[in-house]
Amino acid sequence: MATQGNRPERGAPKPSNPIAHVAYERRDLMGMDPPAGGGGKELVPVTAELRQTLSRSMVDAANAIAAESAAHPDLPGVMVVRLRDIAVAKSHRPLTLIQEASILPAGHGEINEMLVAVGAASLNQLNHIIKQRNTKAIRNNLSAVDGFAAWDVTRRLPRDVRDKPLAETLTVFRQQAARLMIRLFAHVSADTTSLVVERFEQLLRGFGMEPLRLPQRAGPPLFLLPLNGAMTVEAFSAIVQFQGVRHARPEPRILPTAAVMPAAAGPTFATAPLPTETNLPVVAVFDSGVNPGSAHMAPWVTSRDIYILPPDTDYVHGTAVASLVVDSRGLNLQHSHFPVTTSCLIHDVCALESGATGAQQTDLIIRLREAIPKYPNVKIWNLSLGGGPIGDEEFSEFGRELDTLSDLHGVLFVVAAGNYVHMPRRGWPTPTASLGDRISTPADSVRALTVGAITHLDSDTSLVRVDEPAPYSRRGPGPVFTPKPDLVHVGGNADANMQPAGIGINVLRAAGHVAADCGTSFASPIAAGLAARTWSILAAPGRTNQINPYPAMVKALMIHSAQLGSPERDAFARRYYGAGVPGNATAVLYDSDSSFTMLFELDIVDSMKWRKAPFPIPASLMHEGKLKAEVVITAVCAPPVDSSKGAEYVRFNVDVGFGRMAPMEKGGWSFKGCVPAEGELGTNGFEQAQVEHGGKWSPVKTYRRSFPKGAAGNMWALQATLLRRAFEPALAQPLRVVIIVTLRALDDNPRVYEEGRRLLAASNWLHQDIAARIDLPVRV
Repeated sequence: MATQGNRPERGAPKPSNPIAHVAYERRDLMGMDPPAGGGGKELVPVTAELRQTLSRSMVDAANAIAAESAAHPDLPGVMVVRLRDIAVAKSHRPLTLIQEASILPAGHGEINEMLVAVGAASLNQLNHIIKQRNTKAIRNNLSAVDGFAAWDVTRRLPRDVRDKPLAETLTVFRQQAARLMIRLFAHVSADTTSLVVERFEQLLRGFGMEPLRLPQRAGPPLFLLPLNGAMTVEAFSAIVQFQGVRHARPEPRILPTAAVMPAAAGPTFATAPLPTETNLPVVAVFDSGVNPGSAHMAPWVTSRDIYILPPDTDYVHGTAVASLVVDSRGLNLQHSHFPVTTSCLIHDVCALESGATGAQQTDLIIRLREAIPKYPNVKIWNLSLGGGPIGDEEFSEFGRELDTLSDLHGVLFVVAAGNYVHMPRRGWPTPTASLGDRISTPADSVRALTVGAITHLDSDTSLVRVDEPAPYSRRGPGPVFTPKPDLVHVGGNADANMQPAGIGINVLRAAGHVAADCGTSFASPIAAGLAARTWSILAAPGRTNQINPYPAMVKALMIHSAQLGSPERDAFARRYYGAGVPGNATAVLYDSDSSFTMLFELDIVDSMKWRKAPFPIPASLMHEGKLKAEVVITAVCAPPVDSSKGAEYVRFNVDVGFGRMAPMEKGGWSFKGCVPAEGELGTNGFEQAQVEHGGKWSPVKTYRRSFPKGAAGNMWALQATLLRRAFEPALAQPLRVVIIVTLRALDDNPRVYEEGRRLLAASNWLHQDIAARIDLPVRV
């Protein structure tokens, strides 16, 4: 029977709840903003020429603001204070400058932009200060400013239409959506915000428009206006030129999830792709080849790259692996353990010899080096192969080669953890940790997504029960206690003779029939299909700011999904399960109603701290000033590596913490990490303990912690720091890190997602939905 505790249900992810993607902002470096007065030094000489340049820039911005404000002179305009890059990086904010001019903040624009609310009087005062004031604080502030600009119509519209005439932009919006979405500025003064809302509603009434108002937790409501006949070019122009509008966007379309396919009486296999599936993602199956004579597989193979021919291959293994990329669920009687609608096309790389002796490692490396550049658009490469077990101190040659190829070509390798088929047989729980069942090469690749196997069926003679680690699935950790495998999926069960009859995973044989088998070879392609789907959805057009997915981002999403869909396990169990079983595309990219997830991308260098605060905490998770929730964190990066350094192959470490902030007596803020907890084994103390228990130097870090009794704190923050190895030079370029944080209700409160998104919308964080829609075609 199934071990239900291994597959908890905390509310199903919904396509209407996309995860929030929070963009990197260099203002988040160096911790909190500096105290009032900003800037500790004069970054560039504050000459008369610099003052004149800044004054002219400010006057030009003021004239543009005045032109738009003529219709509503009692409302403030918004001006952009553009900072020098060096000022952003060192947090030299020109706070004294704006304070002396009696200017109030109005949020932030792009990475190097402060937004301020201005009127005629404050602009005149600012110009005087720029020209005349000569205190040290003002000089420091002026040296941080690169110029000024108006927040005008070009800034309110999406980038892709900013150069178009407004009439053409309106036509584009009509093609994209049924409604126009308007967000107004939330000013420091509540009275000012109320006046902005009042004037905007008067404007709409003048054009005969009745909007849908979507209340927000803080600030004005979101206005949604039908793109019908009332939305004339004149009305559209007046709306987007209203100085209280921050953004005007077409409302995103969200498609519903497709129906689940009905159960079949026996195994079925997908026929040719549906007409709606012409843009399916492609998975490269680097294996023994897909039988070119297979009528079942032929419609799904889009390209072939052949390095070996019969008799060096019989196509058996490659066909079986590829069939699971195409239709694992149909082959397995619609079993619920298999993801719904993850079909992908196949790029068949016939490069792995069949037979007991297999292929030589160097031959495979040479073939990979030749094969990958030929098809640069194929980003997911499945490797259901393995050699001998890895060692403790050194990363394998094959594993390091995959790391190099991943960096060179921007591909994600999905690699099987390897099969342990020796005596004694292993059951669950494992009776001893001395078995020789460590992962095999190249599963120790730090860039790859390494996949172990669990079971979906059992019997009286099976070695393990449903949802337990398959008896052949190799375990972690990798070298130097690097956490591996990253996750698991279904690979089939077996008895003491390693026979899968009746309890294995169904695959398509080269001859065209379905048969049961088992192995991590078959867990890996299911995960590869999910990764390819995830990559494809991320890369889809239609966002205001296009997302360009890369291996670390997709890997982070897959691992985080596995964490969310699995129970918390101890360190021993994680060596077999990794983070757990990932969900389908909906689970990877969307939230449930009772959870709130944000994906952060950041660029960090050593000696600098990245921090996001105050972190938006949904009200439903706060009880009497305490956070009562589960916090789940995944952090993934691709740090520089050096194959000549042995156990110190990975040259940089990223530490991530989620915790409370408190004001210090002498000013500033202190940070106390709660996830992971300070003092938790592996987070402090000796290097060996940090490596073994905390995953130090691992490019993948996972944390989770529940607070059933609540954790007191009024301000929460997410923080990351970077540490380099001894004698390692400073980074030439910042390191990109992906951090995913989920706050999840312990009582399944359905308001968490909505509350979290409202708080995020009210913040000044640059963000968007990570996925606008998800296409799940229905097969009948």
